[in-house]
Amino acid sequence: MSLSQAVDKSFLFWAIGLFLGLGMIWFLPWRFQTNDDVMMMWLVSGAYTGEPEPYAVFIHPWLSWLFSTIYSFFPEINWYGLTWFGVNFLSAFLLLKKIWSITFPAIQKHFWSLFIALISFHFAFFPQFTLIAGFAALAGLMVIWDSSLPRFRLWAFLALFMGLSIRWESVALISLEWIWAALVFLQVKDGFSISRGLLLISFAVFLVLGKWAYEECLVSPDYLDFNQARSKVLDHPVFVQQSQEGTIPDSSDWFFVGSWMFEELPLNRADFLAKKQELNLHLFAWEAVGDGLIRLFRVQRTELFKSMLIGFLFLSFFTTKTGGRQKALFLGLWLGFYLVFNHFNLLLGRVNLLFFLVLLFPVLQFPDSLVSRKLTAGLIVLLVLFLGIHTFNFFKEAQGRLAFQEEFDQMLSEENTESPLFLEGVMEYLFTDHFNQNHQVPFLSYGWISRSPMQEKAYEIRGFTSQREMDEFYLLAFQSPDPLIFPDYMNRIYPGFTLQSELKSESLVLLHFIKSKSYSSGP
Repeated sequence: MSLSQAVDKSFLFWAIGLFLGLGMIWFLPWRFQTNDDVMMMWLVSGAYTGEPEPYAVFIHPWLSWLFSTIYSFFPEINWYGLTWFGVNFLSAFLLLKKIWSITFPAIQKHFWSLFIALISFHFAFFPQFTLIAGFAALAGLMVIWDSSLPRFRLWAFLALFMGLSIRWESVALISLEWIWAALVFLQVKDGFSISRGLLLISFAVFLVLGKWAYEECLVSPDYLDFNQARSKVLDHPVFVQQSQEGTIPDSSDWFFVGSWMFEELPLNRADFLAKKQELNLHLFAWEAVGDGLIRLFRVQRTELFKSMLIGFLFLSFFTTKTGGRQKALFLGLWLGFYLVFNHFNLLLGRVNLLFFLVLLFPVLQFPDSLVSRKLTAGLIVLLVLFLGIHTFNFFKEAQGRLAFQEEFDQMLSEENTESPLFLEGVMEYLFTDHFNQNHQVPFLSYGWISRSPMQEKAYEIRGFTSQREMDEFYLLAFQSPDPLIFPDYMNRIYPGFTLQSELKSESLVLLHFIKSKSYSSGP
């Protein structure tokens, strides 16, 4: 058997294994990592507003329109999740092809194939649109400039196009990483083509301008302006820290904003922008520097699997046989940029992982490594161990969600909750039911959906137009000694609600609040 035949068979082994692995995960109770994906899926599927919505805020309008159209004809299939799985597979497939085209020793190729598989499986257990877009960008940029892979160039463009459509900011970050790596390590830009670069830039400009034009013409400008101002406060590192530490007095409207409850508070866009300026002043104190580092440590401590991936990237980078000065320049300046960016922005584990994927560009460019064959084999065993632990934790978490769904269904069957139902402390991604246009979400959400035309439509199909019109509501929460905030929020915007009854299960509590007659809303 020739070397090329052995390489092809090894690549095929990993590609088939990847496909089978993702296929198996598809039939497991995977969940989205954040509520953002859940809410966008519910919008485009019609599960939240009663009809598929062509606009889902974060992803590109052409993609959300396509989702809404397909859901109109085939509502029972999870097209949103299936697309994320498809882009995940395409990205990992391209990266595997890249790995098996490099002149690495076979043991290193197997190590990096397993590493990419771990990333892909993690993104399948807990898909998240920012990570899926960044993964697609990484794969596309790795392959699109590789002169040895011309047959896969079209697929690389497709990966980049989908990444830009899912979240262009992720593609921008990965592109910046490639540019920085190419400036320091000239070999990274081997195979670079001006024509392909211009085509890629054209894609990006076309999609970004298309999203801007769609929103300017077809989306409520009041909602867009408010949502942008809202994010400048709720995603501000100082405000998040104040909310977590409980330093915002409960007499302030901002206390409720910290829990994403601002639908009908007397706060407008100008108030949020003014609050942002106030928060910015705290960033220029020495204390804020320490707070940023502590925040970074806390985030990575709660995202241990991503921290493990980042650790392997650092180890591989430091053991690459290349100039020490180049390494110091590359990593030193990038870490400096990262820490400054972290200081002024709220970076979560998913963004931190994207930041350090930059290390793959030089690592996969230089085949020589200081790591011996035996040590590489040991690292492969360690990766397999991490995968096993991660899979075990996934099943354990999934069992908790299945039990939660069973409790929730039982409570709804016991209590006639025709009045609006809200959640507090219960994340939307915990629900294992596949809601769609024919099986609609039985509760109302808040957050970035608040004050949007989609939220107004969700209210209308439930028989009211604003929270102030409600004379009663239900609230689902986990049993906890901590006081609930949502009832106080409702009494802040329209007082008079009192607890009428409560229904408890093993871990949940369903509270029924009714407005006293002296406060009942008029016609």
